[in-house]
Amino acid sequence: MNIAIIDDVAEDRLRLEQVLLDYRKIHQLDMIFCHFTSGEAILQNYRPFQYAVIFLDIFMADMSGIETARIIREMDDDVSIVFLTASEIHRSDAFSLFASAYLSKPVSSDRVFRTMDHLLRLKTQDGQRINISYNRQDYSLRCADIVSLEKGGNYMFIADRNGQTYRTRMTFSEAENLVDSRFLVLMKGLMVNMDFIQQIKDNQCMMLDGSVFPLHIKKSRELRQQWLNYKFASIRGKMNVPEHNS
Repeated sequence: MNIAIIDDVAEDRLRLEQVLLDYRKIHQLDMIFCHFTSGEAILQNYRPFQYAVIFLDIFMADMSGIETARIIREMDDDVSIVFLTASEIHRSDAFSLFASAYLSKPVSSDRVFRTMDHLLRLKTQDGQRINISYNRQDYSLRCADIVSLEKGGNYMFIADRNGQTYRTRMTFSEAENLVDSRFLVLMKGLMVNMDFIQQIKDNQCMMLDGSVFPLHIKKSRELRQQWLNYKFASIRGKMNVPEHNS
């Protein structure tokens, strides 16, 4: 896991790294730390998925942390950004950039540990996989990449975000036990990933790729509400930052 620390004060960078080193030792994690003294420095050769977490000071001499984060977000929706600051005035800006946390300086071990615990839970959920056999080959599919699972005879047909469909011998109950909570059962033998739902209306579930699935008619209102609740919880989870120390 690559972690970037951006701060123009060397003492603050080293203090935060020491806290993260303690966290790494306790949890026996593989972490690599990259230090930057400015927003311009990290942006010079930035690539999506280069870092799992970016700890970013807001008040820096040249480009601010908010400006830096705004440019990063244009390139990378996946990276978790944790703002470091001694002021509350940019909290709303941080929220608009989907910050994972907004921590006061000097950072405390407790706040950093809680933030990392939260981020690792999210990363673990995104990394959950199911293992299947298809055409005499074994595949490991991320739940986050699966769009739908549909029962057909003695098989499950699993469609992914790239348009690939896998046929594997599996019962629907077995499939339900393998996937995570992001999947919505539309009717017996059919479930979809709620991250890929565009809308639910008129007893139909319309997906982002244009496919349309029927709903259990008597449960259509309940299913739509379940999807809306999931959307709200997902947004809240991304923006549920640890409180700023008073």
